[in-house]
Amino acid sequence: MNKITLPLLATLGVLAVAGASAYRINGQTAQAKTAQTNFQTAPELVGKQWLNTPNGKPVTLASRRGKVTVVEFYAATCSNCRANQAAYNKWAQNFKGKGVEVIGVHTPELAYERDPKNVAAEAKKAGISYPILLDGQGQNWDNYRQQYWPTIYVIDKAGKVRAKWEGELEAGGRKGTAKLTSLIQTLLAENSPTSTQTNMKTQDKDKTQFPLTKTDAEWRAELTPQQYNVLRQAGTEAPYTGALLKNHETGVYECAACQQPLFNSDTKFDSGTGWPSFYQAIPGSIKEITDTAYGMKRTETVCSRCGGHLGHVFDDGPKPTGLRYCMNSAALEFEKK
Repeated sequence: MNKITLPLLATLGVLAVAGASAYRINGQTAQAKTAQTNFQTAPELVGKQWLNTPNGKPVTLASRRGKVTVVEFYAATCSNCRANQAAYNKWAQNFKGKGVEVIGVHTPELAYERDPKNVAAEAKKAGISYPILLDGQGQNWDNYRQQYWPTIYVIDKAGKVRAKWEGELEAGGRKGTAKLTSLIQTLLAENSPTSTQTNMKTQDKDKTQFPLTKTDAEWRAELTPQQYNVLRQAGTEAPYTGALLKNHETGVYECAACQQPLFNSDTKFDSGTGWPSFYQAIPGSIKEITDTAYGMKRTETVCSRCGGHLGHVFDDGPKPTGLRYCMNSAALEFEKK
């Protein structure tokens, strides 16, 4: 599923997923990697409602240092999630007692899924024996900057995310089960970290490289909470919720923070992703930055004047450029002509 109803405080970025069973994967992400650098530490799981643990005791990622963990976000009645269930059950069974644990994080979409009894009943029918965290308020969804069900995170012995897979594992002949199984085996063979310290560098952009600079307090005062989250914290609004998604008027789309013109309306197209999309930016208006968050390599787009985060650009757009600038409505303003 790719249409979400929970609010997103921040997400990993604009990864396009069109259609109920579509998905997108970074080919390198699903392959074995042995280097211990350039991977971000997985956010700790939070919440007190658990299924399939002794007396409902929470499972923490901190307690699993030195072991491999597979975290899968799902919704109980999501058909795409059910398509992956056999793989999850197989991992839980085949790697039992070998230093691997599968953890389900259930973030509901429908009213039926908000009742823990219904989630428990569906889990029993699906043969799920591994721990499930009930993420009723979507806190873990937000912390992981989630966008889609199902999403799988493979976390190594150091607590770092080594792979992220969105969508069905076997859709389109991608052989995701085999790829992630191979990665899990590779991570098991790695030496345990001698220290829990990370060597990560914060991806904060150097604001002095942009012509317009303001203090964080000034940006907070000038922008709405959602605009601030997107533009200054690289958040992403929920798909299909943006005010400018279905805008078809003639004019110019500007940066909501500094009003720099970014896109002409005649370059806007319907990408089916749930975010405003354009195939060409106004020359010089956008700066591209390599985004390596969570072990994935993508191209972030920011306003060249103020450095505000806009979204990401992909190479699957229409002619004549072949590009798809996938933008957040909250980062844009529209000037009608």
